[in-house]
Amino acid sequence: MTAFYPVFLDLRGRRAVVIGGGAAAEQKVRGLVAAGAHVTLVSPDVTPALTDLGRRGAIELRRRGYHDGDLAGAWLAIAAVNRTVNAAVWAEAERLGVPLNAVDDLEHSSFIAPAIHREGDITVAVSTGGKSPALAVRLRQRIARLVGRAEARLCALLGELRPELAARVPDARARTALWYAIVDSDVIDFVRRGDIEGARGRIEELIGPHPLSPSPFGRGGTVSLVGAGPGDPGLITAKGLELLRSADVVVYDRLVSHALLAQAPAEAERILRGTDQQDVNALLIERAREGLSVVRLKGGDPFVFGRGAEECAALRAAGVRYQVVPGVTSATGVPAAAGIPVTHRGVASAFAVVAGHECEGPSDLDWEALARVPTLVVLMGLSALPDIVARLRAQGAAPDTPVAVIASGTLPEQRTVVGSLGDIADLVAGAGLEPPATVVIGEVVRVGLTHPVGELVSRP
Repeated sequence: MTAFYPVFLDLRGRRAVVIGGGAAAEQKVRGLVAAGAHVTLVSPDVTPALTDLGRRGAIELRRRGYHDGDLAGAWLAIAAVNRTVNAAVWAEAERLGVPLNAVDDLEHSSFIAPAIHREGDITVAVSTGGKSPALAVRLRQRIARLVGRAEARLCALLGELRPELAARVPDARARTALWYAIVDSDVIDFVRRGDIEGARGRIEELIGPHPLSPSPFGRGGTVSLVGAGPGDPGLITAKGLELLRSADVVVYDRLVSHALLAQAPAEAERILRGTDQQDVNALLIERAREGLSVVRLKGGDPFVFGRGAEECAALRAAGVRYQVVPGVTSATGVPAAAGIPVTHRGVASAFAVVAGHECEGPSDLDWEALARVPTLVVLMGLSALPDIVARLRAQGAAPDTPVAVIASGTLPEQRTVVGSLGDIADLVAGAGLEPPATVVIGEVVRVGLTHPVGELVSRP
């Protein structure tokens, strides 16, 4: 693999020589002129657009073939003719130490030009290492759909505020955390609406004053409670992934995918925390008070059996800024991955979700009501499965009520056992399923499933 070093060059006032006068050369010349370079073009034949640029004095035009010595005084060069001429230009460029890009000729190039998307002061460059310029162009086009005028206007606004913020928040680490808080906030929504003053006001709110700040300029950090989704790392939300990729600290649970943790910056602190909620609360508050951007990464959705509300209460009491980014809960995501809807017209118009640990031993749940719910979903319910079956049967649930138990839902190793209240406990025991597992009870289990009852199903 060729390792190119990506860099943006300041070409203002510097001499650039382009050999060739066709469409490829024209494209290169336009980019060089836009960057402020003094362009000399050497070619006996040139496009009408290049002729016009020469006539207007935007470039120096030499209507002849390439001669050794044409690169004298050049800061960089482009060759866009053929491999024979490119090779001759390459020899001179190497001799003089002039960086050269030979169009579609990687062998005679000391640098390559990426596909570029520009919007205001934002420039995004995409390179495939010369392997596929067409792919680079398509990737650039996708990026263009994400980075538009609103992002350019926000960039300009942040540039205006940069000196002010440097003065108001002198601590570099706190200032970095604040910049991330601003760009991760809803400021961009104000800009999209054309409300620049509203955007300024929102930024002012984020700057402070803040109750944790030793100065009146908001030096406290931020905690983001992010739902990691049901297992597959690709099921995190776009906003959650964006926050994860800019985090200083990631506090995560054991069920969070290592592939997802790898999305955090290499220098980010990664901390595994268990079930001691007071310990977790204290850690989140401590790191936020250090001015850090903290992501609390929790499986599923942080507000569905995730103690997210308890953490928010602790952060609020401590005066720590926080936000909640919902996730795909296992209650709906895992059944969907197994082809089971939790609601279906004519079959189930409601569903209930309970936690498995509430199903073992003494329980405050209304099992009489749960037995009447069209679809019952139990999270982390594998060990409690015999108790669940017994409680529902005791409340009159029919023994032939369909049941599915889905282990490692949404992951490549996903396995599903389908049965009924009468035999599911024995089927699961025989299959050797291991947690985490989600239990779905109700007629919806039959919807979309083509597997015979009792068959062990592996995810395709």
